[in-house]
Amino acid sequence: MTGFRNNSWGRTRGPKSLASPGDHINVQNNGAVDVVLVATLDAITDGYSTENQRYLHTLVIDQNAGTSLTVTLYGYCHAFGAWFPINALNGSTAATITVADSGEAPASQTAAHREMVTYEIAGIDRVAFVGTTADVSVFAACSTF
Repeated sequence: MTGFRNNSWGRTRGPKSLASPGDHINVQNNGAVDVVLVATLDAITDGYSTENQRYLHTLVIDQNAGTSLTVTLYGYCHAFGAWFPINALNGSTAATITVADSGEAPASQTAAHREMVTYEIAGIDRVAFVGTTADVSVFAACSTF
């Protein structure tokens, strides 16, 4: 079968972008995900499907808004039918990613101006990102390994 590409709920070795289902993040294809303004997540269709992957990879980029900015991660579990804050790496507080104001436009920033974090999200069916939309760009992908 020529041209077959499996986009199902299977295992993914390389990070699979949440913004472009079926595509892996690379320099040519890296759309940002939507950032929700307030944590009023209630619909099953809010956020992004994780396709039952184990890890969530996030990259937050400052949009030169003049202040440090924070994005909070939320998860949804079909078994519970509810949204909740994803726990931080220490397990006691909500997971947040803070990126400092770089003072530069995104195209002029270096890698040191960005924040990348990976979370284990086993059992989480959907994820959403809460923050101020004009202030940051969030790139997100999931993988099994």
